[in-house]
Amino acid sequence: EFRRVLFRSARAADGTTTLRAVRLTAPIKLDGKLDEAVYREVPAIDQFIQAEPLNGPPGTQKTEFWILYDNDAIYVSARCYEDHLDQMVANEMRRDAVTLAQQDFIGFGFDTFNDHRNSLIFTVTPVGGRMDGQVNDERTYNGDWNPVWEFKTGRFEGGWTTETRIPFKSLRYGSGAGHPWGVQLRRENRWKNESTFITPMPRSYAVRALQVVSQYATLEGLEVPPRGPRIDIKPYATASVTT
Repeated sequence: EFRRVLFRSARAADGTTTLRAVRLTAPIKLDGKLDEAVYREVPAIDQFIQAEPLNGPPGTQKTEFWILYDNDAIYVSARCYEDHLDQMVANEMRRDAVTLAQQDFIGFGFDTFNDHRNSLIFTVTPVGGRMDGQVNDERTYNGDWNPVWEFKTGRFEGGWTTETRIPFKSLRYGSGAGHPWGVQLRRENRWKNESTFITPMPRSYAVRALQVVSQYATLEGLEVPPRGPRIDIKPYATASVTT
C-alpha cells in the first residue's frame, strides 16, 4: 500500500546526510503506539552518531525515526529503545520550560527554506513535555513562537515512543515542487548524558546543537501544498468594574 522508499538515509564520506520523507497512503492514528503498517513497511532512520560523551561513535541506545506526510501535515515519529527505563529523567510537562533541556527527549529541526541559517525546532519528552521555537541566522532563538501542533507519547517494554503531527498551515516554507528542506534529528539520554544526532556534530555545540542549521541533513521527497494566507485569531475578553 505504500510507495517504495529508494533509501531511508544516505551518508557521504564527508558526513553529508540525506533523508527521505514518505507520503502516507493510509491515515495514522496519533496515539503514540506506532502500530500502523507504515512503521513496518518503511525502514526507520536509525544511524545516530554520538556528540557526547564520546564524539563520533554510534549511539549506545537504539533510536528510530520516521518522517511522513500527507496533504495536510508532516509527521515525525520516534521509537527510543532504553535499557534502563527506571533511570530516565522525565518529570517536566510545562511548555517551553528551561528545564526540559535537562530531561530525556527527542528533538528535531526543519530548515523549511533550505537556507542553512534559519529553522523551526520541536522537542518532546517521554511524559508529554514540549518545546518549540524559531532559530534566526543560527544565533538567536525565539521561544515565544508557539504554533499549532500535536503529539502523543507511549511506552513499550523496551523504551518509549512518540508521534508528532505538524500542520503545514503552521509552517512557512519555500515554494516549488520537490523543494528540499534541511532537517536535524536528536536524541538525548539524560541519565547517561548521551547526545546523539543524525549528522556528525562537534561536541563544542553542546545544548545549542539544534540551532546549528548549517549542519542539518537534507530532507528530500516532500510534496508540500501551496502556501496560502496565514491568519492567527486570538480571542480575548475584557471587563471592568466601577464603584
